[in-house]
Amino acid sequence: MTTEQSSTRTYDLLLKGGRVIDPANNLDDPLDVAISGRHIALVAKDISPALARTVADVSGHVVTPGLVDIHAHFYGIIGSVLPDAHCIPQGTTTAVDAGGSGHLTFDDFNESVINPSIMNIFALLNIVGEGMVGLPEQDIEDMSVDLTSAKIAQRPDRIVGVKVAHYMGPGWEPLDRGVKAADDTGVFVMVDQSPIHTRPMGEMMLEHLRPGDMVTHCYALSKPMTDVNDKVKPYFFEARERGVKFDVGHGSGSFSFRVAKAAIEQGFVPDTVSTDMHEPSLMYNQATMPETMTKLLALGMDLPDVVKRSTWDPAVAIGHPELGNLGQTALADIAVLEIAEGDFGLTDNGTGYRVFPTDKRIVVQMTVKDGKVVWDKNGKSRDHWSSTPPTNPALV
Repeated sequence: MTTEQSSTRTYDLLLKGGRVIDPANNLDDPLDVAISGRHIALVAKDISPALARTVADVSGHVVTPGLVDIHAHFYGIIGSVLPDAHCIPQGTTTAVDAGGSGHLTFDDFNESVINPSIMNIFALLNIVGEGMVGLPEQDIEDMSVDLTSAKIAQRPDRIVGVKVAHYMGPGWEPLDRGVKAADDTGVFVMVDQSPIHTRPMGEMMLEHLRPGDMVTHCYALSKPMTDVNDKVKPYFFEARERGVKFDVGHGSGSFSFRVAKAAIEQGFVPDTVSTDMHEPSLMYNQATMPETMTKLLALGMDLPDVVKRSTWDPAVAIGHPELGNLGQTALADIAVLEIAEGDFGLTDNGTGYRVFPTDKRIVVQMTVKDGKVVWDKNGKSRDHWSSTPPTNPALV
């Protein structure tokens, strides 16, 4: 790392020598990334270090857009996590709170969590007015299409979709109301609904969801994508053909290696990678974005595809294509990843915790948000300690 204070420098920060994977711009090459202020200034080969105030040597690492977690929990549930503290060190610069707030509680969520955060935080508004507060998501009378639509229309800058989840009753009314509110406001629905005999998964995906709507926890044993012979059920492929999207939503009980391995081997990869991050999922499964990406890598997906489904695809899904890419003038939200080699164990969930061995793990070395280095695991952007000035004699 080198730092220069000269005002003649063109760039504020130069990430030099990394493998840049930017699926939005079809880049997978050894390239340098130069940043001026809050934005990407240039992505090119052999940018001169003399042009930058700060140069970070990221050779041997992978440089990607900041990770985009489309399903996390920062509000409304016991175990919700702090966005900056729990996401920034994991390379995640954008995240979506999945249904913690409803039309009655969104303003408090916005004021108490979104506004103070460094990250880009968006919301899927719960069809239940209270969101996931209290005894959540069971009161049909608290599921107002009109009030949900009005809140989305009031805050389209923050609210990117509707969440329907966890309803224990027999019918489709919560989902149909959520779809109606989403249809009225031009957003998508994310649904987390385990099948029961009156609400089978196939009917939900083929008759109640629209193209662009999303099923989360796609590799969960509680929403089994595969049959007893580990074959993906045909109606999942049919739903994908209709345009229904499928999200990982790892969580503390919603990711099975057996289901995921079989599905990926049969070509059913997720549309988006997400964590369903909350305290239990962090403690028991390390359900961060890089760890979830590592699991998909270990199960046979290639790195550029995993990156695409962790950056550009979720950014497009939430209607924010200005994020999730390293295009010139784009916001400088960046993750620098190490593909560490060793003897590692990855943990799933659903019927206890089972380990999948792997020889690679994605580890975040740096996170850049709005052009500033906000996480630097090994000080790649820092001056060497020996440059510390001597003690000020006036203070002795």
